[in-house]
Amino acid sequence: MSHIRAAFFDADGTLISFNTHEVPASALRALAELRTAGVKCFLCTGRGPYMLADVPLDVFDACVTFSGQYCFEGDDVFYTCPLDRDDIRVVVEQVQAGLYECYFMEGADSYVSGHDELVRGAESDAKLSMPEGDITRALDHDILQLNVFTRPGGEQMIDDATRHLKFARWSPNFADVMPDNGGKAIAVGRVLERFGIAPEEAVVFGDGGNDVEMFDVVGTSVAMGNASPEVQAAATHVTDSVDDDGIWNACVRLGLIG
Repeated sequence: MSHIRAAFFDADGTLISFNTHEVPASALRALAELRTAGVKCFLCTGRGPYMLADVPLDVFDACVTFSGQYCFEGDDVFYTCPLDRDDIRVVVEQVQAGLYECYFMEGADSYVSGHDELVRGAESDAKLSMPEGDITRALDHDILQLNVFTRPGGEQMIDDATRHLKFARWSPNFADVMPDNGGKAIAVGRVLERFGIAPEEAVVFGDGGNDVEMFDVVGTSVAMGNASPEVQAAATHVTDSVDDDGIWNACVRLGLIG
């Protein structure tokens, strides 16, 4: 694995434990050793920049946030991809009709339509608080990602009524909603191009359904031990869980660090 020049890391369930809600010390050591070895490290998360207080951003060379729709290196935002305004209008109307709750994410703000059982469950799992807000604001602001709070399969009603959205689910409480020309895979490609790194020189670490698309655009992919069987089957390697030093162990086993 001496050819690896870039490593991409999902946040929740990969870098951040769902149990402790912290980045394990072993993962931080792995990141430090990777960078010392000349490997560029990138965060690739569904969270927005203002939702990353528990992640030490200074250990990353660049960050992919909102599942690929907002990418930045330091203060330089080098790629954004908002959702289609007509599709947002459809979602707002469905929420107003009481079909589901939705979390709307802008570049510098976010708000949820209301708090039902699914919203409260998601907040508890991620130890995040989603403030309620006026969702009509989304009609004239750039929305970079949605979380639609439906049970698995419930996103079909949204897909049937919109034209330019795609969905990825990593929680029974909600599905991520992205533009069909966005997502983590496209953003990974943008980052690799920006840093002059070939896809076969990159490794991706992930645990959720929204990470699988990244596995297909790099040479090496690692699923966490806490990932579902479907995610593990899509990766070229499977490591231990985030709570069992999965990042560190994978980097050692792959020969990326000593």
